[in-house]
Amino acid sequence: MHPHHPIMFVFAGNNGSGKSTLRNLIIDRIGIEINIDPDAIARRLDAKNPESKRVSAGKEVLRSVRRYIKEGKDFSIETTLAGKNAIRQMQQAKEAGYEITMFYVGLSNVTQNVQRVALRVKNGGHHIPTEDILRRHTTSFKHLYEYAHLPDNLILIDNSKENGEIILEMNDKTITYQAEPLPSWAAPLLERLHKKY
Repeated sequence: MHPHHPIMFVFAGNNGSGKSTLRNLIIDRIGIEINIDPDAIARRLDAKNPESKRVSAGKEVLRSVRRYIKEGKDFSIETTLAGKNAIRQMQQAKEAGYEITMFYVGLSNVTQNVQRVALRVKNGGHHIPTEDILRRHTTSFKHLYEYAHLPDNLILIDNSKENGEIILEMNDKTITYQAEPLPSWAAPLLERLHKKY
């Protein structure tokens, strides 16, 4: 019998990409009870203006993650991957012997992200300034390309159409599934991988 590795699930993607929806679909099936969502924490800290509490929420996430890693607990986090926090957390988890699975949800066109956030606001969700979404669009993808080798399992999901579809799977740095054709946002990842390995 192999000893059980603690597991970290990362649900990543820019605002409006659909990562929360995906997480809600998957989380019950995988039986992870600890789910860390910076947006939810920010809303708890300031329901009217959660964006103003991004930094405090981020700090709380860092503290929680550190504690769970120390205790060797399975957990999942949600992240736009636009900053370096989640990357550092994956590195810490890896050093502690975790197996990391990352779902990255992307949209082909950033206008879709903006529209979906607007739609969410109409339904009582929280607003995210368009310039933040545009900025995160660039940095989130950049970090995905740079750190694709960090998770043990990486599943890319293109959510541009009604139902998200898995477009790429990687296990231990090897591509195990690839859709044809790949959406344009996933192509740079392949270029990086071919250079790297």
